[in-house]
Amino acid sequence: MPMSHSHRRLACWLAAALLILAGPALGQRDGRGGGMTADQAAEQVRQQTGGRVLRVDRTGSGYRVKVLTPAGEVREIEVAAERR
Repeated sequence: MPMSHSHRRLACWLAAALLILAGPALGQRDGRGGGMTADQAAEQVRQQTGGRVLRVDRTGSGYRVKVLTPAGEVREIEVAAERR
């Protein structure tokens, strides 16, 4: 029995809502299980340096976090994705 137009529309809306809600969680995990997110790497560097995080880039083994220190220096700090 074919799906009615209203049921098809409801299914599309539900699928879209699930993708929107799951998107941030799926996009920020490193995909290896047990690893940290980009947000967690940024927070770790912010706490270590007291600076303002400018950018976070994924690398092969973790994240490269660019931070502006309180002294006005821009530094790049490597953070391993795997938690120890």
